[in-house]
Amino acid sequence: MENYINQVLDIPKTVGNMLPGNNFNSMVEEAEGNINKWTGLIYKIAATIFILGAIYNVLDPFWNDGLGDGKDMIGVILSSLIWLYAAFPMSQVIRSAGAKLEGSDSSIVEYIFKDLVITNIKLVGQLLALSALFAAFALTIGWVADLPMDVMGIAGDVPVIRWMFELPLIATMDFANWIGFEEVAMSLFGEWETWKFADPSGDALSWEGFIGVCWAYAGVVLILVRLYISVAIYSFFFGLASTFMNWFKNPYFPTKSV
Repeated sequence: MENYINQVLDIPKTVGNMLPGNNFNSMVEEAEGNINKWTGLIYKIAATIFILGAIYNVLDPFWNDGLGDGKDMIGVILSSLIWLYAAFPMSQVIRSAGAKLEGSDSSIVEYIFKDLVITNIKLVGQLLALSALFAAFALTIGWVADLPMDVMGIAGDVPVIRWMFELPLIATMDFANWIGFEEVAMSLFGEWETWKFADPSGDALSWEGFIGVCWAYAGVVLILVRLYISVAIYSFFFGLASTFMNWFKNPYFPTKSV
């Protein structure tokens, strides 16, 4: 009787094993072990979506807004070529971030709260730096040739990207305000929130315009500085939290033996 009951209860398993391509259970069970692989795949997909979206946005003026005439047309064409070129190295940055995460050998907790976060901060910072660099190129051409160039970039004015990049700095400012150092925090980081990649100012081949171009290239360096500061801040807080959790699991109070 017991054998008949077991056979009836095993019917779902027997039928499932007979179905073609029935490897979903193993996929789910191995998901944690293959999280690096899945993350790398997600970043490859994101890189492909990014390049397709960038190409669409770059080519959009050609069939929607129109090219205009004279200098406006030349400016649209040159700007489109610059940002079309920029989309490919920016897409490669996303793929490289995925490849780095795919090769990580950290534990699941360290992978999620350290590797994934720091890699994404670096990713966003590198995207912003590339966007600022090509914006500076466009501004240079506009200043030399007196053309209306698009200096907004692909990633520069996306609020979510800027928020992800500035999150460690925002957290540091909030912590400084909490402990009473709000003036120090504002003097160090407050001005960065209003900073723009490339701000066209001055006429073509004018001294004021040249200063604006120089500031555009200096902005690339500023982004990289902010990038490394953000990574250092987050690494410090993660190390602090990790040390506290290790102590919490095994508390130890040093005492002097008498």
